[in-house]
This record gives sequence, structure tokens and C-alpha cells, in this order.
Amino acid sequence: MFKKSLKSTVLVFVLLVTMAFSSLGVYAQTNTIPTRDEIEDKYKWKLEDIYETDEAWEKDYKRLEDTIPSIEKYKGKLHESPDHIVNCIQLVEKVHRLNDKLNVYASMRSDEDYGNDKYKAMANKGAIINSNLYETISFIEPELLSISEDKLKKYFDNESLKDYDLYLKNLLNFKAHSLSEGEEGILASTGELSSTPENVYEAFKYVDRKIGKIQGEDGKEITVSPAEYSRLLNHSNRDMRKKAFEVEFNSYKEYINLLAESLAGEVKSNIFYAKTRNYNSALEAALAPNNIKPEVYNSLIEAVNNNLKPLHRYVSLRKKILGIEDKVHYYDMYVPMINSVSSNIPYEDAKKMVMEALNPLGEKYIEDLEIAFDSRWIDVYETQNKYSGGYSWGAYDTHPYVLLNYNGTLSEVSTLAHEMGHALNTYYTNQNQPYIKSAYPIFTAEVASTTNEAIMYDYLIKNAETTEEKIYLIGSYLEQIRGSIYTQLMYAEFEKIIHEAVESGETLTASFLNESWGNLMKKYYGEDFEVDELVKVWWSRIPHFYWNFYVYQYATGLSAGIKLSDNIVNGGEEEREAYLEFLGAGASDYPVELLQNAGVDMSTTEPVEKALEKFDELLTELEKLLEE
Repeated sequence: MFKKSLKSTVLVFVLLVTMAFSSLGVYAQTNTIPTRDEIEDKYKWKLEDIYETDEAWEKDYKRLEDTIPSIEKYKGKLHESPDHIVNCIQLVEKVHRLNDKLNVYASMRSDEDYGNDKYKAMANKGAIINSNLYETISFIEPELLSISEDKLKKYFDNESLKDYDLYLKNLLNFKAHSLSEGEEGILASTGELSSTPENVYEAFKYVDRKIGKIQGEDGKEITVSPAEYSRLLNHSNRDMRKKAFEVEFNSYKEYINLLAESLAGEVKSNIFYAKTRNYNSALEAALAPNNIKPEVYNSLIEAVNNNLKPLHRYVSLRKKILGIEDKVHYYDMYVPMINSVSSNIPYEDAKKMVMEALNPLGEKYIEDLEIAFDSRWIDVYETQNKYSGGYSWGAYDTHPYVLLNYNGTLSEVSTLAHEMGHALNTYYTNQNQPYIKSAYPIFTAEVASTTNEAIMYDYLIKNAETTEEKIYLIGSYLEQIRGSIYTQLMYAEFEKIIHEAVESGETLTASFLNESWGNLMKKYYGEDFEVDELVKVWWSRIPHFYWNFYVYQYATGLSAGIKLSDNIVNGGEEEREAYLEFLGAGASDYPVELLQNAGVDMSTTEPVEKALEKFDELLTELEKLLEE
């Protein structure tokens, strides 16, 4: 799962499904989620590196509040001279950087404990001033676009603005979709309003949702927290998995009409902004900033639809290996097909595993990874009311941070590698790029994380000491590809369906959303999978649908990551250096072009098709191993 950034933040988030027991004895195999005070400091991120005290944050907040209005002195004057443009842009950049820092700190403090009203209030203040900033600067682009193209290019031919070449190119490309100054101001002022559907969803999911309980095998009551739920889906006892699934999904089904209205609000918002800016569709508007055409998105969906047979085989193999007499259910899709050979990995061991596996990336990469581990960039364990997943975030003027809910499973070791891929991507980008080119898009961000995972899985499989270990690892890798390509492109297809439905005049009712989801599951998972009524509410649990055609980038990211990992591991110094240059390239070019330089062409479906071929090959190898 992902955490969506504020518009002004420059780093990227990644949120993956996590489980819930620590293997270092913090609260291993208990049903009690610890408070934050019960966790050792070395396992908590050090946000004091951003602000030593909350008072320091308040001081900067006041400074930002006082500085934002000063931008308006350039209003109506940008056409007069290049000096006005330079001074205005430099001031805006200074304000943005402070805004980023304030919002990152407040939001991450709030993520530590959603029940902490102080930090919730600070995060809300940050969101409000963020919206105020965008409203204030809304005059800039309309004014710049009112200047003739030749004159504007000449104005930007200034040493002080040499880093803004791509910004100017994007600005000119955006000209057909820009509005008048007044209209841009109105749109900017709706920023806080447009986030209402997501805010409603998050308030329900993290605060108001009733977390259920089930009876454990020992007769004791288990609270099905988000992380505990994920752990229970790995349980060997099918009845335990089923009970956890029913408690979890029913907590959403109980409010399914509210959640349908919330998602409908998000879709309508996306369509409103697309129409207002003269795009043909919400999809086209969402892809435009990355210079990607809707045809690329549609071809990815077509490519996965043409390669569903391996997924059907995978479901059938699960049915056979797990000894399921009826059909495979949702709650059967996450449990390992054989018992884990390394299901209780201490966090310290996980760090060593990640560094050893990523050794092909070179000595410098490993040294920087150690700095991150030793300098408290990472918030490791689940605590009460903590954000329920994992992501990497930060601001240009801070080092990156990573949030985890580490539980000792191999999946969480993979998550650690994934998130550190993001963190070092950010670290290298901020070292090598100016602020304006540091805000790399998710399209490339997911490559940095999934390349790490692909390298790690290949390493572990090649070095497996027993057949059982190899079987387990291949199964885990198959799950990674299923989750990041098959599942995310199913999500992407769902997003396409619901936006096109509203664009054609249909209403997104709960029944429409449930049936659309159920039909997709039947198509993707095949005859051996049971699409029961309760699983049709799966869509309501997915925060990605509030992030405007976001999820397809998981699929492109892993597909590119698999290709690049193969280049790095089986290639030479040239391939590795090309990849490391990509990690430091940030947003210095469009994502497809950056990836082409790194060694993979994402303008075609070939990387996705090759990744699905790898899924097929791994599945065939697994079938053979299980027959031995």
C-alpha cells in the first residue's frame, strides 16, 4: 500500500502489506500491540534530525506563514523582466523547501500515533498552509504562459534558471491545459476540498473502523489489527485464515455504502479537474505529467489480460498443494504453500540479509545502506495507532526516512529491501540534483525499490541450501510478481472501469463497484477461485484508489526492476554504473527516457511481458521441485 504525498513534497512513498509480530522479543507472538514508549529508541526513526523540538517546528511554521504573502509582490510583473522571474522562482523554491520540511515532520509525527491529537492538528495545519501556498502561487504559471514562447525561452536563458529547462518544457507542453489567472486561483483553492474523499476514507480506515476479534487456536482472544490480520492470512490453519478474513472484510462491508460514496467523490474530483483543464479523460490528465499516453496504460492492461493462464495455473497449484477440496478463496492466496523455513527472522539478521543480497550494487551502495541503518532513518515496529504499512519519505533538506511494521517474516525482509531502495534513490537524487529536479515521479521510484527486491530474491533462490528452502523462496517471489503485476494491473483495470463509467454518466453505487470487482476477480483468478459475495468488497480496502491512476506504476516498476536486476547481476560495471546514474538522476528527464538510459524501454509492453514470462518460468520450476 502507498502513502500519497502532499503536492509540495519531493520524495516518494511506498506502502506494502505488513504483518504483526516482532522477532526480537518486543512483542513476539503476543496479542498486545505495544505503545511507542515500549520500543527501544534504536528502532525508532530520529525525527529530531528534522526538528529538534515541536517548538522549532512552530517557529518555522510562523516563518512560512509570514513569507508566503511576499510572493504576491511579483503578481502582474513577471512579464516585465527576466529578473522578476528569477527572483520570484527562487523565492517560491525557498518557500517550497520550508513547506516540505514542515509537512514531512508533522505528517510523520502523526503517523507514529493516529490517536495523538497534537500531531494530528499539526498535520492538519501543514495541509492548510500547503493549500494556501498553492493558492498564492497560482498566478505564476498563467502569467508565464501569457508571455510569448520565444520571449519566455529567452527569459529562461538565464544562468540562474539553468536547472529549470525541463520545467519550462513542461510548462509549454501544459499551455493547452492552463487556465486564466483567476481560474487557476479558484482551482488552487479547492486543493483542501478535493482531498475530502481520501480524508473520509482514512478517518474510517484508521480511526472509526471497528477492529474485530477472533478466538485463537488456544482459546484466547486475538485483536485483528491491520498487521495481525496480515499475519493471520499466513496461518497454516485455514479456519483461522477464514475467520480473520471475515472479520476484516465485514468491517468494511458494514459501511460499504459510505465507502462507495467516498470513492465516487474521488472519481468525480479526478474527472472535474481533467475536464476543467481540457483533457479528454481523467486517465489522460493523470498520465500527462510523466509524458505518457493513455495507449501505454491500455496496452499494459491488454498485455496482462493476454497472459492470465500462468496465474490460473498458480491458483490451481495452490489448490493442489494446500489440499483444498472446494475452490481457492481469497484467504488461501497468502499462506505459503509449504511451511516457511525462515519465518522468524530477527530485524538485525534482516539487515544483514539485505546488505549481502544487494552486494552487486557495489561498495558505495552498501556503505550508504549501513549509514541509513546506523543513523535511525527507520521506524521499525508496529505500535498502537501507528500507520499500518511501510513507506519512504523525507524532504530535500533532510535525509530520507522509512516507516515499517517489521514482523520477522521473509515478506518484511523484502519490504525492508524495497523501502531502502526508495530511500537511497532519494539520497542519491538529492546529492546530485537541484531541488527542482529532485521530485522524481512514482513511475521511476518504483523501479529503485523493486530492483532491490528482484536482486534479493534471485540471490536467495540461487543460494538456497535445501529444496524446501528453494520452494519457499520461489513461492515468495511468485507472490511478489502476482502482487505487484497481476494484482496491480487488475487494480489499474478497475480504476479505468470506474472512471469511464462516471465519464459515460453511470453512478458508482456499492453494488456496481462490487460486481465490477467480482467480474475482474473471476477473469484474473480463473475457474479454481471462488468469488464469494464478501470478497467483492475488496476494492473498499484499497487506499490506492484515492491516488488518481497510481497503481499501474507498481507493475511497470517491478517489470523494469526485474529487467534491470538481470542487467546488474549478469552484466558488468557498465550496467551497474548506468543503474546507479539512474538512481541519482531524479527528475532530470521524463521517466521513460531515464529508464531507457538505464537499460530498459518502458514505452513498450516487452518488460511486462518478460516479467510475466519469468512468473511462468518460476512456476514451472516450482511445479518440478514439488514433484521430486
